[in-house]
Amino acid sequence: MNLIRPLLFVSLLSQAHANEALDVLEGKKNAADVRLPPVESSPGTAGSEETVAREDLIYLEPEWTPSPADLIWSRAILFEDAANPWLQQIAISGIFDWQASYGSADVAAVGDTAAKTVELDNSRTRRARLGARLRTFRNTDLEASVELAGADNYRGIEKLSGHTEITPGSSVQYGKFRPTFSPESGDDAYSPYPDRSMLTNMLAPGPSLGVMFHQSGKSLDYGFGWFSGDASTEIPGIEGNGFLALNLSRTFVEPSGKSVMRTRWHLDYIHNLDGADSESIPRYNLAGRRSANGNQLLAQNPAFRHLVSTGITIDQGDFSFAGDLKFGKGDSTAWGLTLSPTYWLIPGTVQLVGRYEYAGSNEAGSLVSTLGTSSDLAFDDSPFFLGDEFHSFYLGANLHLYQNQMTLMSGFEQVIIKDQQGEQFDTDAAIWHTGARVSF
Repeated sequence: MNLIRPLLFVSLLSQAHANEALDVLEGKKNAADVRLPPVESSPGTAGSEETVAREDLIYLEPEWTPSPADLIWSRAILFEDAANPWLQQIAISGIFDWQASYGSADVAAVGDTAAKTVELDNSRTRRARLGARLRTFRNTDLEASVELAGADNYRGIEKLSGHTEITPGSSVQYGKFRPTFSPESGDDAYSPYPDRSMLTNMLAPGPSLGVMFHQSGKSLDYGFGWFSGDASTEIPGIEGNGFLALNLSRTFVEPSGKSVMRTRWHLDYIHNLDGADSESIPRYNLAGRRSANGNQLLAQNPAFRHLVSTGITIDQGDFSFAGDLKFGKGDSTAWGLTLSPTYWLIPGTVQLVGRYEYAGSNEAGSLVSTLGTSSDLAFDDSPFFLGDEFHSFYLGANLHLYQNQMTLMSGFEQVIIKDQQGEQFDTDAAIWHTGARVSF
């Protein structure tokens, strides 16, 4: 870290959000990337309109109210010395995510097959990860975590990677980590929903061995890289030709009334070079198993060669919105839309969350989904449902006991799965979700 960064940190500490200032000190962000809000002017004074109209107006994350729990969470940092040239920080990390669902799925009668009800009442530990992170040489972050929840074929090394800044704005990430595909590829600890959307779990690859190059600009970011097709829960090997990943995004920040609005557009593309031979796309294996609706056989897993995700996220004050279009093309085709608004009813404490999901296909059995405590097809052996059209409506509220690190979640979901291209086993499900998530 050169001499300019500590000086910038001191000046930023009194003006920027505390977490951003800490990120600068830890080296997770460049000081030049933390942009300060405009100088406020009293209403009616000269220059107030000029301040609002400034082109360099920058959105800052909302501040959290200081809490006695700050001291507890700070103990996750075991060592910190910004002046040390070799090792600047050692910290432990983890997430515990417990979920429960109460409801049922009603499967329609077809011909001589009577209608039936599939009970979805269940509770389980969805995620239990423990890891560590190190900051070294003032330009490299090393992260490792293990997954302790789920079935035997799911538990293992979740992440083992390094991230090195080559020059200001350019970096390389290497090791075992999850490729970026849609806004839901971010840290699971900060998701306001019980789980990722159905189509994301169906299409997106899991962690694998790879390398990604990133370039961050003032408003335009891009990255490209390669990942192995091996989906080992331990250390993946280099198998087949793997898959290529491309990420492109642009951020717009502009004044909106008395607040600032940040809009981010993204485009994520993955090209699977191995087709049906890939273990990473899809990341689950249900071939030879039968569905809960109509006992339909899934002869083989879908072999997607092209995966696309594009959309926008908007943040303004207490309101956030994410819209994402996804498309998968290969031996079968699937597409879908996710609309995800959130709103702080009590800022920093109670957040209202909603989500609508749509997915479609013109081919029988091309959509595969589990329901209840896990919509992740790779997580366990929960009953799955086949169809060619999927709708999900979710509305809930989250109680934040400590920032985003301790949250109680609860909400209602209505799911409709149509099977018009298959054997007509349509499914309607009503599910009440609840859970608790703690991370550090």
